[in-house]
This record gives sequence, C-alpha cells and structure tokens, in this order.
Amino acid sequence: MQKRRYADVSFGQIHYRTAGKGPALVLLHQSPRSSAEYTELMEELSEDYTVYAPDNPGNGQSDPLPVDVPGMENYADALIEFLDAVKLESVLVYGFHTGASIATAAAARHPSRIRYAVANGLSVFRGTEKEDLLANYCPPLVPKADGSHLAWLWERFQSQARFFPWYKTSDDARIDVPPYSPERCQVMVEDFLLAGNNYIAPYNAAFMFDPVAAGMLPADNLLVMSTEADPLFKCLKLLPTKQAVYRGTSHQDCLVQAFRQLKNHR
Repeated sequence: MQKRRYADVSFGQIHYRTAGKGPALVLLHQSPRSSAEYTELMEELSEDYTVYAPDNPGNGQSDPLPVDVPGMENYADALIEFLDAVKLESVLVYGFHTGASIATAAAARHPSRIRYAVANGLSVFRGTEKEDLLANYCPPLVPKADGSHLAWLWERFQSQARFFPWYKTSDDARIDVPPYSPERCQVMVEDFLLAGNNYIAPYNAAFMFDPVAAGMLPADNLLVMSTEADPLFKCLKLLPTKQAVYRGTSHQDCLVQAFRQLKNHR
C-alpha cells in the first residue's frame, strides 16, 4: 500500500509517496506534474523495490527552492537533501523529462549517492532554440474572473500533445503523440494548479541545463534514453559517444529497458 509523507529539508518540506520493499528506487516526475504521475508504476515496482516518488521542489505539495533562478544543480542537491531526510545512503533513480535532468545532474554531482540512474528524455537545448523556449514555454498563469484561464490551460496541454513547442502550431512543429484523454488532461491540469507559477522554475532550469557543456557527461552511473516519438529524441545526438544511450521504439519499450538496467545495478 502506498503511503504519503513529508520530509523536512533546509528550504521547507518535500512531499513524497512511498511503497514496497527491497532496494531503494527513486522516481522523478516530469514538469509540471507531481509524484501522482507514478502511482500506477509504483504498484508494479513495489514487489521488487522500496519506491520513493517525491514531488520535485515547487511542484505538487513540495515547497519551492529559495533561489530566484535555480539551476539544475540546485534541484540535484535538493534530491540529496531528500535522501538525507529519509535516511537513504545509496539509491537507484529513474527520471522522465525534468526528472531526467535532475537524475543526470544528481548522478554526475553525487556519484556516491546515486548508484545508477536512468534519464528518459533528457533535454539539451542550445542557441536560439534555448532562447525561444526560455522566453515562451512558461507564461505565467493569470487567474481571470470568468475562469477563462482554466480553458486556456486545458488547451495548452492538448496543444502539448500535438506540437513541440506547444505554442508553435506549424506543420514542422507537429509531433506524433496521441491526444490526451479528458481524464489524463484533468489530472495534468490539477497538478499544474497545485504548482501555480512555481511551475516555471524547474522547466527553465531544465531548458538551461547543458550537461555536456558542464562536463557532467559521460557518466558511468547513468543511462540516457528516449523514444523516437519524444521531441527530445533529437537531443541524444548531442551526447558524448561514450555515454550509455538507449533509443526506444515506444515509451513502454523505454520503461522495460530502464528497469532491466536498474535491476542489474541493485
């Protein structure tokens, strides 16, 4: 059975879900979601691992980092604070999108604490593409008296399933992702509203993060992967040739390979 708890850290509290028994495995979610994204996956993994799924700082019910413009290194160090708070010395990590960036930075900065990590959908942006994302991807959410901001937010998520970036609707920005069901869109909107405008900081940290330029890669305790349908698939070609990489044909294919590799490093 999954339990929900809070861990005390230097900047407040981190909310997390935990379940299972066995070696410690940490799941890091994408932006602007929360650990609720992993409730079903946690059930599957809980027979083999003690699974921890924290809300990234500023998302879900976790307090934001006390930094005006936090970098990915701040999120990585916050993860280590979380491990200290729940008394975990060495862990396995799986991260998706923003979670992949946190996993990568943590694996590189804290190899004694991150035994092995899988980064699924690691973003590496440069030049004008990075500038465009930083300028346009995360507009502030401004509440409107008539509630029209909620309709905008719903359509923003549906656009995210059709285009990357979501605000560019040209044919060359179209992506091959199935439309979100109303039920899935609902929980995504709910997570966004939980974060409020705190959602902006982790997104921008991921866009600014360049682990190659920072000399973090290649890392021996890290596997970077992406499915061909992911708009971040193109980022794999920017990684060093010595970095362990897996190119998946589907998200499920990536998950199977991710947990196969993590099992090998328990």
